[in-house]
Amino acid sequence: MCAQHIDASRGPSLVKKRSKVVKVVKVVMVVLTSLAVLIAVAYLGLKKNIDLDDMEVFETPHFSIHHEGLAPGTLNDIQDRMESKSQPLRDFFGLGEAAKGTIVVYSDIDRFQRAYLGLILSVVYGDWAAGGAYQHMVLLTSPEQPGSDQTYESMLDILLHEYVHTLVYSINDRADIWLDEGLATYLSGQEDELPETLPDFDAMESQSMGDFVDHNGYAVGRGYVEYLVETYGSDQVVQLVRTNDYEAQFGKSKRKVHDEWVESVGDAEE
Repeated sequence: MCAQHIDASRGPSLVKKRSKVVKVVKVVMVVLTSLAVLIAVAYLGLKKNIDLDDMEVFETPHFSIHHEGLAPGTLNDIQDRMESKSQPLRDFFGLGEAAKGTIVVYSDIDRFQRAYLGLILSVVYGDWAAGGAYQHMVLLTSPEQPGSDQTYESMLDILLHEYVHTLVYSINDRADIWLDEGLATYLSGQEDELPETLPDFDAMESQSMGDFVDHNGYAVGRGYVEYLVETYGSDQVVQLVRTNDYEAQFGKSKRKVHDEWVESVGDAEE
């Protein structure tokens, strides 16, 4: 009797335990599946989609221009700009002649952003994001269809801006964002007025793109780099980009250099 009682009670208990295990397994499977979907969406949505196979190619002495049906005049303008400016820019960084560079020009800003930023970020960014540098390549929105925030001429400036990034990456692919963007803005001839309030040292220590944009980083970076070049010389600035060692290059701390720059801006405005 006693044994039969124990056996009878054990049956429903085992069923309940199995039921709980099945529920836990189902929950775990749902969580893992959802996580896998999120990872896939994030990867595919942020993945660059740079495919040159179906593009036309226009060859210049130093560049291969991959494009989606640019007019001959536009191709000539890109060639003239790059062939006249690329070597002086390389000379600034102490770089000799290199193998042919690659320029990829998309027909419109949506095509560019989908290729360079991926599906997710292409929704987030506005039309101001019209060019990019990826490894040795310059990627650009067509000057013929530049979007609402750019013009034909500004796209040619962005072309140089992004080319400078490729040169910076060739000596340091993790350069300080203020120096990297500052050099690209300064050397491409893009004019940006400094904001009334300059970012403090801690803000310029940040490598966040969000902080950079919030502090009008392109204008600030340009002004900072211009000051460094005029004060210490281009060779020292290039070496700073390479090493990020202010003490070795300028004989003073990064904070000290920042403070002297801010003071020089204040003196110039008086």
